[in-house]
Amino acid sequence: MPDHATQEKSLPTDRILLGLILMALAMFVIPMRDGIAKHMTDALPVFTIAWGTYVSAAIVAVPIALKLHGREALVPSGIRSQTARTLLLVGSMTVFFFSIRTVPLANAISAYFVAPFIAAALAPMVLRERLTKTVVVSVSCGFVGVLLVLQPDGDFDANILLAVVAGVLFAFYMLATRLAARQTPPLAALAYQSLLGAVVLTPFAFGAGFEGISAFLGAFAVVGVLQSTSHGLSIAAFRFAPAGTLAPLVYLEIVAAVIVGLVAFGDWPQMQTWIGIAVILAAGALVAVKRT
Repeated sequence: MPDHATQEKSLPTDRILLGLILMALAMFVIPMRDGIAKHMTDALPVFTIAWGTYVSAAIVAVPIALKLHGREALVPSGIRSQTARTLLLVGSMTVFFFSIRTVPLANAISAYFVAPFIAAALAPMVLRERLTKTVVVSVSCGFVGVLLVLQPDGDFDANILLAVVAGVLFAFYMLATRLAARQTPPLAALAYQSLLGAVVLTPFAFGAGFEGISAFLGAFAVVGVLQSTSHGLSIAAFRFAPAGTLAPLVYLEIVAAVIVGLVAFGDWPQMQTWIGIAVILAAGALVAVKRT
């Protein structure tokens, strides 16, 4: 059986390049979704926005998944693990939306990227993976970068701590994903995830209220397309390039968040934030390359 390096070398260069392009596009799409959500926080409750995001994603994903996978789109294999992962993901996204009400998008996503470092730090205990010096250095540097973005001694917005909480929840989602058996096709998992997320958030959305939501139906439609598109692009990327090649591109999401924040909201990161972002990008690239 060929090892990872042999498999990567056997792939045509143009296919790997296509995979890189698709993954980069996926990472640039996600902050666009978050930017729309941030815009809507001025008029709608966060729970209503989170609910609408999952409903719109379900409207896009479920018909496609049903056509491709039938019943498994609604009742996937390994339903317990899929449910646990979805609850962690719903909690992470909702808490993150609470954060971006007042926090610039680039700062919030940078703080959110505590997730890969927490997952890397916990992996030896949870997944019995080997802890190397490279991982220790990368995780340590990543936390330093996050602290620089948090600016605890400067212009501190307590809502940025919610982005950290969202990142912690996402770290456990990452661990749960790796622990779960890969029995469910990605699109079926996305459909189930979207449906369950909408159901879980429904009572919270009713409690928060739907007043004014009709003015944002178009925005929700775009959010649904963006969320499904980013997932579809990342799925396609892994069909053309190895995980180890694609993993560092996840951190392009921070770069994209800076662009979206500047264009949509006029947010330009302070120098300390830029330094923190640079440290996170460097540490993230190192830990991603060394762990895959």
